Amino acid sequence: MTTGNAALRRRDTAGWTVIENDPQQPRRRVLMLPGLFCTSEFFTGVLTDEALATAGVTALAADPPGFAGLPVPGGFDFSIASYAALVEEFAAAESIDLIAGHSFGANVGIEIAARGRFRGKLLLLSPSLSREDEEEDLRSLDEASHTPIVGTLVWLGINPTLKHGMRGRLPEDRFDELFGEMKRNPRAANRAQVVGFFEHLAAHGGEVASRLATASTPVWLGRGDRDEVGITDAELAIVDAAPHVTLKTIPGAAHFSITDTPHEVAQLVLDLLAYEES
Repeated sequence: MTTGNAALRRRDTAGWTVIENDPQQPRRRVLMLPGLFCTSEFFTGVLTDEALATAGVTALAADPPGFAGLPVPGGFDFSIASYAALVEEFAAAESIDLIAGHSFGANVGIEIAARGRFRGKLLLLSPSLSREDEEEDLRSLDEASHTPIVGTLVWLGINPTLKHGMRGRLPEDRFDELFGEMKRNPRAANRAQVVGFFEHLAAHGGEVASRLATASTPVWLGRGDRDEVGITDAELAIVDAAPHVTLKTIPGAAHFSITDTPHEVAQLVLDLLAYEES
């Protein structure tokens, strides 16, 4: 099956939906994970970058269970740790060399790095290392989610709120397409993901940066030079001191680097694949 972009293929496997490029001489495999409210379609600008195909990189942007309307396994709790386990299993089945996660997907990547079961490389695009780093609107949404009546009302009106908030943050020529993708995510799943995301930050007591620093394989943390998600000086110091973690700045990008600067993200993938620790 093909996606809307003729250069890409689409398939469903093991409860996931995958969009992928098709290099003539595939040599390496990269898995890309979306952020909150997003889907694999947000990565199509990266997937179609000719540099990836030329280098023989098969790039898979994938919707995990709970994204894009996909059902989740019975008893699934939407926690970051549970998503990390799903991704590890999927990456093993797909023979993945590098995992690239954006936002929520990057926080899943931090957990994968800390667990150490996936032995490939990780590219983490704009994760949050503490609750305070995250945007105020998302923090407020989490707070409302814990109040039954208020939370229900807030989530019932989430689509108009999202549409207003995303204006100017997504490419204008793709806005309707990408906002349409956001609406494919069920409110109940989004709410559970938001709650699980902030519970994970709270569970580690603001020490997510220290958890990332325990990574034993190469991890690059990529942030746009005008990223709306923050990072404190203390967190930067922890990242800088981590032996296997490298901070990368993405020129011209805000939080949505995958749509702001897809070529630069593709180049980061290639650079990390080629990177060898001394």
